[in-house]
Amino acid sequence: MLNKENRYDFYKRLIPIHKPNRRNRALTPNNNEWAFPDGAIIRLPENPDKVLKTAALDFIDYLLTSMNISARLTFEQTGFAHINVSVDSEVPGPIGYRIVTTAEGVTLIGSDAAGAAQGFYSLEDRMNLRCAPFLEIGTVTRRSLFASRSVHSPFGMFEYNDECFAWMAHLGYNSISLWLEDSGTSLRGDTVNVQLLCERAEKYGIRVSACLFQLHDRHPDDPGSQEYYDKLYGDFFAACPKLSGVSLVGESQQFQSRDPRVGKSPNTENYHENIPTGKMSPGWWPCEDYPKWVEMIKRAIKKAKPDAGVGFSTYNWGFAPEEDRIALINALPEGVGINPTWDMFEQFERDGVTEDVVDYTLSFTGPGRYFVSEAEAAHKRGLGLSINAQSGGRTWDFGVVPYEPMPYAWIDRYEAIVAACERWNIRGITESIHYGFWPSIISLLEKEAFFTGGMPLHELLPKLIAAEFGADHVDTIDKTFRLWSEAIRYMIPTNEDQYGSLRTGPSYPLWLTDVNTLPNFGRVPTNNNPVHTGIYYTYYKENVSGRNSLPSVRRPVEIAAIEKMTALLKEGVALLESIPNPNEELERLLLLGKYLVCSSVSAIHAKRFFTLKARLFACESREESAALLDEIEQVMRAERANVEAAIPVAEQDSRLGWEPSMEYVGDAYCLRWKLRQLDYELNTTLKVYRKANALGTPEYERYADAPVVVFH
Repeated sequence: MLNKENRYDFYKRLIPIHKPNRRNRALTPNNNEWAFPDGAIIRLPENPDKVLKTAALDFIDYLLTSMNISARLTFEQTGFAHINVSVDSEVPGPIGYRIVTTAEGVTLIGSDAAGAAQGFYSLEDRMNLRCAPFLEIGTVTRRSLFASRSVHSPFGMFEYNDECFAWMAHLGYNSISLWLEDSGTSLRGDTVNVQLLCERAEKYGIRVSACLFQLHDRHPDDPGSQEYYDKLYGDFFAACPKLSGVSLVGESQQFQSRDPRVGKSPNTENYHENIPTGKMSPGWWPCEDYPKWVEMIKRAIKKAKPDAGVGFSTYNWGFAPEEDRIALINALPEGVGINPTWDMFEQFERDGVTEDVVDYTLSFTGPGRYFVSEAEAAHKRGLGLSINAQSGGRTWDFGVVPYEPMPYAWIDRYEAIVAACERWNIRGITESIHYGFWPSIISLLEKEAFFTGGMPLHELLPKLIAAEFGADHVDTIDKTFRLWSEAIRYMIPTNEDQYGSLRTGPSYPLWLTDVNTLPNFGRVPTNNNPVHTGIYYTYYKENVSGRNSLPSVRRPVEIAAIEKMTALLKEGVALLESIPNPNEELERLLLLGKYLVCSSVSAIHAKRFFTLKARLFACESREESAALLDEIEQVMRAERANVEAAIPVAEQDSRLGWEPSMEYVGDAYCLRWKLRQLDYELNTTLKVYRKANALGTPEYERYADAPVVVFH
């Protein structure tokens, strides 16, 4: 059993890039393999690029740490070397490499320095699977499907240390997007030395772009607007000249459109005397004057840095009519790339009710019809196309876990993305936003999928299982993964859950009390330094969008689906519990499975709790109200037991209950707060309700000593 961890102890597991002592000394090389000798010599070109040198030094550390072999670099271009490294643009790119292994050693050729670096990391991957420093004789040629693979940090938003960059490089990610208030301030309000960050990222072949969260409140028809944006982006790139580009997001820049179909920015302005105007902010609509605005900003950016990229996100517009979205794409200026989301806005039927993908989910393989429509339009025009796929092991299905351990569902998504890449010439991919990534077998499956010439993923998975969790347990773990991959298919991505109990995990409160009367609306307490103070509803809040059935109609279907998901997750947990003498990785996988179960149970309880409350508030009978209060108590006590079961799980893994932008909202501390919250509702609020229901009846005496509570 693992020891208890303190908050942020999971950092200790992220800092070592190479796992010690992976080598199985009992193994010997086959006849068709070459073995690394101790004291191996690695020859680099004279004056190597810093990306290549960084990767070579990393490889030496890998050989020593993981394979117990020493090695050294040489820049002498004569004499013998075990690995000869060079760069040749004849090798296909982007980020391509060729590895030729013979009985004498290895020749590694990169399409550029970044490609050669990926060749080094590929050697690591191959030896990790082999559990020995042996390479099969032959030639391997591979390249990335994407010129850009963008993620956020696993250490937290804006926590871009060298270990973050090293993990990114090993997993094939090569881009980050900073969310900035200005050239020196992050969205959280921290001071950021963007220039130094770019310099450090550059060593690992990682580009840094930015999304500027400043008001872009000059309309292109306003006098002096071009000069305004010239200065805004001129000053920005003068302070941050190494930034590779800028992304424009309507929600973030708060464009002041004059399209008559929309209202004002920000959305809080679309009210008159506390009554909504019925119009939404331009950030949520493909306004007809966006192209003029984008063209003006593009000109400003290109004046400041001619080679800077300009990306335009269509993130919020999937519910708009297709003709309006496509008209906007057709009117965008040349040289601008678009970034639609892979799965959002997809409507589907489940047991007679209509649901839709409100935000990123693994339950739907994709692509969605919204994405297809925009990809077709962008491809037809020849615009640069990237994809917001959230493929880095995390979606919004579970908010405070390191990754979703459903590899067969991920394989389906990766294969669909590869097919889309070939169809529409997709050049970039957004793998994660603020919830980051976590190094796992999912990351390795994804890396294999997104480089050409790789192993079929269904063949790779059992090899990864053996290397990470133990060769003796492959069948059992594979069965678990199949169960969990089936389980995620029952996830129905709703605002009620993705912004509720599945966002925070089992710490999600169940309030009979009116949360509007509570400090911070009854949120889980946190004393961290989050970017987002709480991107979740503090009570079960129904969402009526017109894109899915009424909540009262679909809620029973959703409860049944989550119950099925929970049962499958539990089956997988039971299989893992049957494995004797698990290694640490397997123990952590089991903890992750248990936490997923507890989160799913909380989601069921939250829905039942809301349903009972709704019936209680509409009930006109004392007898029925008394029965409903009994049922409410049963749900709260069942949830209390669920939270108690989650506490020892979270205590052993400090990554559980943490989300990179909100920090800790579901760890053991927050779970114990949830117990206190439930106890208050059970011992105070519920008694007040029972007392009120018994007024004027003989039953009143049973509740006469209930506390007096004034709800403000």
